[in-house]
Amino acid sequence: MATIKEIAQKAGVSVGTVSNYLNSPEKVAKKSSEAIQRVIEESSYHPRAAARSLKSDQTRTIGLVPVVSREDPQSVEPSDNAFLEFLAAVNSTATEKGYDVLLHSATPKVDEIPIYEKLVVGKNVDGILVLNTRPDDPRINFLLKMKFPFVSFGRSENKEHRAFIDVDGEYALIETVDYLTSLGHQLIAYICPKKGSMFSKVRWEGFSKAMVSHNLEIYDDYIIECDFSETSGQVAMHLLLDLPNPPTAVITASDICAFGAMHAISTRGLTPGKDISVVGFDNIRMASHWQPSLTTIAQPFRKLGSQATEMLIKIIEGDQTETQILFTPELVIRQSTGPAK
Repeated sequence: MATIKEIAQKAGVSVGTVSNYLNSPEKVAKKSSEAIQRVIEESSYHPRAAARSLKSDQTRTIGLVPVVSREDPQSVEPSDNAFLEFLAAVNSTATEKGYDVLLHSATPKVDEIPIYEKLVVGKNVDGILVLNTRPDDPRINFLLKMKFPFVSFGRSENKEHRAFIDVDGEYALIETVDYLTSLGHQLIAYICPKKGSMFSKVRWEGFSKAMVSHNLEIYDDYIIECDFSETSGQVAMHLLLDLPNPPTAVITASDICAFGAMHAISTRGLTPGKDISVVGFDNIRMASHWQPSLTTIAQPFRKLGSQATEMLIKIIEGDQTETQILFTPELVIRQSTGPAK
């Protein structure tokens, strides 16, 4: 889609003349009007969106601020592969709507607020997609204070936070524990995401509620916080296997983490799915091809990215009020889980 400046250049008129054509066409001479209209038709230009952009100094750009580590080039978002799926959907949907996507990375030890201030106050973007929300999230508090358009992937505990898209992590963990207990498992460990994020909080609530509902003990030694990497899953699983009474089933923070756990099980001469059941979270593409194939909680990252972007653009353009969408995840059962031994 062409910009107002490009339309003016091609039509041989000023930006002000294009502005008058879009808002008060009677002020524009017939010859200039015909030239502008001809360029608009050739450029598949949308005057309604253009007028809105001109009035509000829109950039037709949406921003994301993923957190990455300087020491580890991989994203610390819920999973590299999952984040890339989400980002691909954001990018394709934005492009279809005539928007660009600006990525501005932050590091774990750096305060993100100055980055958000730069994007908002500097008018570098028209709206922001907030990732990996926290219960008391300073980014969301800032954006609400500035009355700046945003949609978050995840909820927060701010009662004014009304524009989000999320996956019901509490439901996911309840379904998973229910499934494992149906297989006879009572010794269930949880390699869980580190505290601080909203999704780790709601997943823990689901896990603890389900364990209590089945009258199962939550052993401290069975709860290990980790990141989403394969290495952390491997280390955590070795710690669990070293216990005097190891668990018969393990729920992990992500599919990548689950792959590490399964590798650790195999190095001990045990078989995932037969000797110890393992459940992942995300359902990335490799999950179905892993050996054994991974039972996991599916998050529809493409749909999440697409709908979050569509929602944000509608808010930017004044076509939609703030909305909440909560997806119900699916437990995909494969070979990495089986009856308790």
